[in-house]
Amino acid sequence: MDTTRSWHPEGQWLALDSFAGARVHFVRPRPNAGPPLLLIHGFAQSSWAWRLVLSQLSQQFDAIAVCLPGLGWSDKPHGADYRFATQVARLTELLERLGLPAAHVCGNSMGGALALWLAAAQPQRVAKLVLVGPAAHGMFPAALAAELQHEALAPLWQLPGFDRLLKLGLTHGAYKHLPVDEHYMAHFLAPLRSDGAVRATLRIARHFRQDLQALEPFLPLVRAPTLLIRGKHDLLVPGHIARHILRRVPHARLLVYAASGHCPQEEEPGRFVADVRDFLLETP
Repeated sequence: MDTTRSWHPEGQWLALDSFAGARVHFVRPRPNAGPPLLLIHGFAQSSWAWRLVLSQLSQQFDAIAVCLPGLGWSDKPHGADYRFATQVARLTELLERLGLPAAHVCGNSMGGALALWLAAAQPQRVAKLVLVGPAAHGMFPAALAAELQHEALAPLWQLPGFDRLLKLGLTHGAYKHLPVDEHYMAHFLAPLRSDGAVRATLRIARHFRQDLQALEPFLPLVRAPTLLIRGKHDLLVPGHIARHILRRVPHARLLVYAASGHCPQEEEPGRFVADVRDFLLETP
């Protein structure tokens, strides 16, 4: 697979001042098709995480699936800052550069944490919020394991058998029913094989728990109507995290997907599209 190209033929890159001129990749199938909807993937993922729902959501929304700086098909400059506050500033600049003063925002896992931070820090920019298995403070043991990572461990990712170990983790940790086959692994791994990807991923992981702690005081400041979607079989983000967010975020409601793990948009895409569409188009 050519790792210099986007998974999607309509993928685009945009250089950001807040990213020291480096490029952020995003997929925007139908600009101005409807209300803007920013889709933010999770840790070690890419815009590909939205492949099963992007076309359908783009029928009624100006859906934009972004690759977070340092991840996916976005640039990964050595020594760049990937802390949550910095990433939110870059997402803000992306919206500004695309001429979108406000948008609905949907985030999965770490992307959900970033969506919460964006909604709390800049409430005028987030109309409605969809959180899909969002990461938050108290996410043990995953957050603690992430904190133990370091860029010096990058060579371990190249050892024989690492891909198989990663596949096992995805199969038994992230999903309930989705087949993690050769096709899946090829698309998942392609961006991780690009220059600087492993180093950037480990850099993000190292500060993950600290960033989740820093997010905690922001939760009561979220004013956007919020839909929280959780897979019943999510082994990465425990159920108490969803209950915690429901208590802390003022205008949140919860849907539980009985057949899903950590990524309901991949395991139950039809229901996901219908629920998100109904929520975002719902009038007060």
